[in-house]
Amino acid sequence: MNKMIEASELKFAYISEEGNYTFALNGVNIQVERGEFVVLLGRNGSGKSTFAKLVNALNIPTSGKMLVAGMDTADPENTLEIRKTAGMVFQNPDNQLVATIVEEDIAFGPENLGLPREEIYERIDYALKTVHMEEYRHHAPHMLSGGQKQRIAIAGVLAMKPKMIIFDESTAMLDPQGRQDILALIKELNKNENITIVLITHYMEEAIDADRVIVMKDGFVLREGIPMEIFFDQGLLQNAGLIAPFAARLSRELIEEGIAVRPTLDVQSLAEELCQLK
Repeated sequence: MNKMIEASELKFAYISEEGNYTFALNGVNIQVERGEFVVLLGRNGSGKSTFAKLVNALNIPTSGKMLVAGMDTADPENTLEIRKTAGMVFQNPDNQLVATIVEEDIAFGPENLGLPREEIYERIDYALKTVHMEEYRHHAPHMLSGGQKQRIAIAGVLAMKPKMIIFDESTAMLDPQGRQDILALIKELNKNENITIVLITHYMEEAIDADRVIVMKDGFVLREGIPMEIFFDQGLLQNAGLIAPFAARLSRELIEEGIAVRPTLDVQSLAEELCQLK
């Protein structure tokens, strides 16, 4: 099974107290391959977070089908295995921290699986090492910084040994350095641990190194493609209400002014190219 996510004609509606349907997803078709780093972009209300909750079986499709590693999320017998396969990291790490000591927090998931004590400690060691937080093992989570708390939340997910992690606006509450650190960790998990990543974000720069970008609006997929295709499609960005990363905007404007630079998403490479111009 190479496909971690197979969403086919996926629809999801929220139902009001009066029984009215409001569709957050309108027949979405999305596939994510094992080992991919995929970024979902779109403004608030585009359906990104709703899609994430459907992947993790927190919500069940109104119609259509959602398969995670071949398992149908609509079948309640698959729910536990799906959540072991697809971990989630949310925007606010405080909502995922459940214990007063870091190692106890990370142990929470494996303990609920009924794993032997020796394996639980092995998983704690692995998770702390992977997120570079070994020295905080005996600290109180509430005393950590926002970025450190998010690392512990990620460690708690890693301790479940998932094949895929969905990050739902997981850097939104962090300062620029904290966002950069968590994004570096996400890339590390994808490349070094071969964990499939689905990153939902409204920071365009976080999508630059993705394998694929999916742009959503009003519950529909507008387009998917590699970052260079997406961020140099002006019509698409305007339609979705998105702004291209700084390097893409600047390189495009320079080209329009007749300055011989290459289209790029990387600030450093653009700066080096400009320094070589006479």
